[in-house]
Amino acid sequence: MRKAFLLFLLLACSAAAQPRRQQPPRLVVGIVVDQMRYDYLQRFDPLFGNNGFRRLLHDGFSFTHARFNFQPTVTAVGHATIYTGAVPAVHGIPENNYYDRQAGKVVYVAEDPNVLPVGADAPARSASPFRLRSSTITDELKLSHPAAKVISIGIKDRSAVLPAGHIADGAYYFDEHSGNWITSTWYADRLPDWLDAWNKSRRVHQYVSSPWNLLLPRPAYTMTTGDTSAFERPLRPNSWPVFPYTLGIGDWKMLTATPFGNTMTKDLAIEALRREQMGRDEVTDFLCISFSSPDIIGHAFGIHSLEMADCYARLDRDLADLLQTLDREIGRKNVLIFLTSDHGAATNPLMAEELQLPGGRMQAELWLQAANRYLEERLRAPHLVDALIEQQLYLNDSALAASGIAYEQAAAVAAEFLLQQPGVLCTVAPRAGRSTCPPHTETFIRNGWVADRSGDVIFALQPGWIDWPYAQGTTHLTAHPYDQHMPLIWYGWNVRRGHTNEPVFLTDIAPTLSHLLQVPYPSGCQGKPLALPLKH
Repeated sequence: MRKAFLLFLLLACSAAAQPRRQQPPRLVVGIVVDQMRYDYLQRFDPLFGNNGFRRLLHDGFSFTHARFNFQPTVTAVGHATIYTGAVPAVHGIPENNYYDRQAGKVVYVAEDPNVLPVGADAPARSASPFRLRSSTITDELKLSHPAAKVISIGIKDRSAVLPAGHIADGAYYFDEHSGNWITSTWYADRLPDWLDAWNKSRRVHQYVSSPWNLLLPRPAYTMTTGDTSAFERPLRPNSWPVFPYTLGIGDWKMLTATPFGNTMTKDLAIEALRREQMGRDEVTDFLCISFSSPDIIGHAFGIHSLEMADCYARLDRDLADLLQTLDREIGRKNVLIFLTSDHGAATNPLMAEELQLPGGRMQAELWLQAANRYLEERLRAPHLVDALIEQQLYLNDSALAASGIAYEQAAAVAAEFLLQQPGVLCTVAPRAGRSTCPPHTETFIRNGWVADRSGDVIFALQPGWIDWPYAQGTTHLTAHPYDQHMPLIWYGWNVRRGHTNEPVFLTDIAPTLSHLLQVPYPSGCQGKPLALPLKH
């Protein structure tokens, strides 16, 4: 009897010592800020209030050394990686655009010729995730809990459909021709009533009713280059890139290049939250939000511009409104939020030159004819290069076969040509087994290489160099820290406050969510769950 009692007591103590199983959050909100470098959290902090970025950092948990582990760092690839937990070599999205060998042309990764736009007529985009070869965390949530609602919103179609995955309830993106928020027949044959009403009300007019001027007094923007045109590209032809920027009815494309594009995205996300009754029951819902305007602004004005600083000052207020709405309507303890970015950006080369910093600008797409001449002179056959796009050179397989030239030989000569071009650091030819890159860079390039979609020879840029058609503004894509180092903040639900300098990759986000939501990893997932400290 005594032994039985002791055994019972031991089992009871053991059970009490086990950690209580976490009840999943009612709502996950994934926030991706397009072209947000990690250092923006410090650089623009003087412009922030206490209820947006500062609140996330103060009350959430931040991974201060989070980065991508591949090249190229661009919007489609970044969003796909965040939501699949896979590198491009596995999830299949090699770039925003790539050369399709079978079609013999450059294709856009989110454009689907087999679906139709819903909510606007041609030339509206017909987008889908059909080129995405892995399931997403949002797919796995829907597969495990069919009653879960998954809604994804982003101005760019690729920023909406790739996080939404294959079986979301809705993926909504902005049509700059009509001013409507639309979807495609991949997801639905008609817009939900609430979104149709939004479009018909022409609420979009309110976002172009006031000029874009500085939110704060001019002396507050001490971290910028000033309201100058030297490194900036104007939003309109024959104009100057100076404040204020006046918008009007029909300026839908220009709207996306102002902070009001972020505000519109935030307002639509709140509308979806309310109308779809997200986070109102015990089944976890997932709201994906991509703020695309910082990328569009950064490309035009550069990372040190007054316009970029004001964009983040205003985005901070948009985040504060979103957080307060979630607190009020669902409750902080019921909502898990993560905030990160899809890529960063480089300093404008003109500015770098003025400051005597290393860097420069190239236009690699203009090298195509020269590349073909170079290979023809050495291999005695014409048109051996089909395309040169996004730092990738595509060889012409049929021309190689017809001329009897070995693939490895052609790849070696193509790499030789690229290494002679200004700004090229090194090359990798994965199928030919050739590399002139240091191991770190080679690994990143191989992680980003999709065998049937990527080029035959990929090149990396020297630090500070960009592949960009304009002297003003900037771009991204490289394996260098300014394109790779991202913010990663978790907030709400049972997340403890704090931070860590532990190196992590953005492929770790999806498996972390799988662990917390108690659903399977995405089918191509390669990341690992983060050691996110939770309250018990």
